[in-house]
Amino acid sequence: MPLIAYQHAHGNTDFPHHFAFFGHMEKLGVLEKFDFVVDPMMDLDYCTKLLKRFPQVQLTEDRSRPRRWLRKMAKTVGRGYRPISYLDKFDAVCEAPGGRINEIYTHHDVFRFYPRVKRRAILFHSIEQGALKTPDVRQSVATADLVIARTSRSAENARGVGAKWVVDSADIVFLEHPQKFTYRQGIAAALRLPNSGVTDEYVGRLWEIIRGLEKKEGQLDLVRVEEPFGRAMILDGLGSYLKPDTGLFGDDDLYIPFLHQRDAIITSRLHTTLLALMYGNRKILQFHVEGGTKKSEEIFADMGISSIPVHQREDVNLATVERFLEAGPNLPEQEAQDALALAKTKTLAGMDAFLEWLDTIK
Repeated sequence: MPLIAYQHAHGNTDFPHHFAFFGHMEKLGVLEKFDFVVDPMMDLDYCTKLLKRFPQVQLTEDRSRPRRWLRKMAKTVGRGYRPISYLDKFDAVCEAPGGRINEIYTHHDVFRFYPRVKRRAILFHSIEQGALKTPDVRQSVATADLVIARTSRSAENARGVGAKWVVDSADIVFLEHPQKFTYRQGIAAALRLPNSGVTDEYVGRLWEIIRGLEKKEGQLDLVRVEEPFGRAMILDGLGSYLKPDTGLFGDDDLYIPFLHQRDAIITSRLHTTLLALMYGNRKILQFHVEGGTKKSEEIFADMGISSIPVHQREDVNLATVERFLEAGPNLPEQEAQDALALAKTKTLAGMDAFLEWLDTIK
């Protein structure tokens, strides 16, 4: 069977992506027709969890000795290991779903660790214009066989650099819509630090929000913010016996508070919002603080969601939160259902294109 490498699978912020992808493939019987191998370079522990759920899938190093050497050298030496990637052979490689093609995260060929693999696909990705200013990134997008973009703007960006087969799709998590859900009392909040330009003043505003939320009645479930803020949250007693009405979630369990219908959702993390929508939440405060992308606005626009404003970094403050909590639900049910149905349809169209591409791999 054709051997397909699946690169950049990792947990934490991208935890649901790959389970949604392989879950859909399993339902269709595709995993019985192709040998998918996930690359553990970014997150071996997560890939191990993925393999427990999908035993049809293996690690790249289970099928390629050079991949074992590469990861060992990366771990022990830390540099000079890329040439090893010229020693192995795969029939095709996929860039796993996510938002990494962004000027802050990506500065090289997307497929730089698969230099001999000619058949390439980019799956359910944001593709930011800033990243495409880098020649290697631009070339890797332009020459991919298939680009499945999760926003219409990303699709335009890919076509703009010469990609031939581009699909205007949606986020991979919508493959799992609809979901059964139960109500869980309280607020779920996922605040975060910007990926650039963090200031003491911004950090102070986050603490003001947390202190304000602690004063509210009921359960408060928080996602651990990036370090060093996250460590400070632990030392503050959040999610511990010291503060039993709070929960503190992070790493691979950060999405758990959003898999229920809650009294309110407050978030700076896109996929907490998307999952919260799928699990019946209609009172959502959305912040966008990540530089190099406008993915929140783009995804909402593509879904037809106009009732949830996307607040920017300067709006991250307690006053914004208080106004939101005092108001009622801000997303009409019909708008939510229409948006989710549209997103699911677009995601399925992306998967159809991927299956068509797979059929060309020999």
